[in-house]
Amino acid sequence: MRLWDWFFKLTVYFKVWSTKAPSTIVFVGTYSGDGSSDSKGIYAFTLDETKSTLIPLGLAAATTNASYVLVHPSHKYLYAVNEQDDGMVSSFEIDSTKPGRLTLINQQSSRGSGPCYLSTNRVGEYIFVANYNNGTVAVLPINSNDGSIKQSTGFDQQTGSSIDPIRQTSAHAHCILLDKREQFALSADLGSDQIYHYRFFPNNGSILRTSITKAARPGDGPRHIIFNSNQKYVYLMNELKSTITVFNYFPNMQSIQIVSTLPENFTAMNTGAELLLHPITEKYLYASNRGHDSIAVFSVDNNTGFLTLIQHISVQGHTPRNFNISPNGKFLIVANQDSNNVVLFTIDENTGKLTSTGSIVEVSKPTCVKYLVS
Repeated sequence: MRLWDWFFKLTVYFKVWSTKAPSTIVFVGTYSGDGSSDSKGIYAFTLDETKSTLIPLGLAAATTNASYVLVHPSHKYLYAVNEQDDGMVSSFEIDSTKPGRLTLINQQSSRGSGPCYLSTNRVGEYIFVANYNNGTVAVLPINSNDGSIKQSTGFDQQTGSSIDPIRQTSAHAHCILLDKREQFALSADLGSDQIYHYRFFPNNGSILRTSITKAARPGDGPRHIIFNSNQKYVYLMNELKSTITVFNYFPNMQSIQIVSTLPENFTAMNTGAELLLHPITEKYLYASNRGHDSIAVFSVDNNTGFLTLIQHISVQGHTPRNFNISPNGKFLIVANQDSNNVVLFTIDENTGKLTSTGSIVEVSKPTCVKYLVS
């Protein structure tokens, strides 16, 4: 073989190798149990984007009721709530040599009962945690050297109640996250139909309550909040009413639209769960329905923030507590808590609509999906 032929083959080889798709690991948090078929903690999967398939990697780490998990911005660590009466947050090191393996670093009190949500600031210096059972929120510093969690530096006890005689007799903090400028944090309180505003002080990790925004309607049951990228609009999932409220954020948080996540003819029991904007275009918003067991897809008017329903699609399971969109915006993975399965969908880049890939994996009581792209 001539020298030129060898050179050509080597060039093609290295070109193929260098353009190989990045490896995507998916971590799934669960409710755990003692039975042989119950989950034992956090599970890992490989997302094969070429074949649109999820490949199980097994148990990543044994831990109790890791109902919400979060990958650190550095991709070196993973954090998980331990949703129990004496709430904890666990930190894990992500094994860089064994895909999907986690090693416990330490645990720290969540300063409440039933922690259900985690977020961080952009550089990963602090974890924000919401405790559902007793309506508290806390800020926990992260050790930059080893990813361990320190004792809380910020804390607030939310208060109040609303009209639902079962779900709204006391405060139930369901999320807390910083806005895009990281000057303020918002927390949705399902029990009191309120959104708490906090000033965040990054120099010492403290928070100061500054104001409260009422839910658009009594009995809404605020659950999760997201911002669009320019921070002009806030989208709020109302768990109890299965609606999304669109707010202006500045100068004052004010409701400008309320849309149902359900079809008009659906009258059975339903609760709203997760909502996310498309991570690349923000032209679409996705929301999950527990009862109708669907994902509702909306188009987003980026000028007004308004939502228009364009699709309902079955999640091929029951109780889609959580879902997440891959960082490249091509895939959506749903965690169906009560049918014990995780389902993979593709996202049409032109329409935003979802299509099932047929890839369904069994996991007992899955509750949260997070991606790690390497």
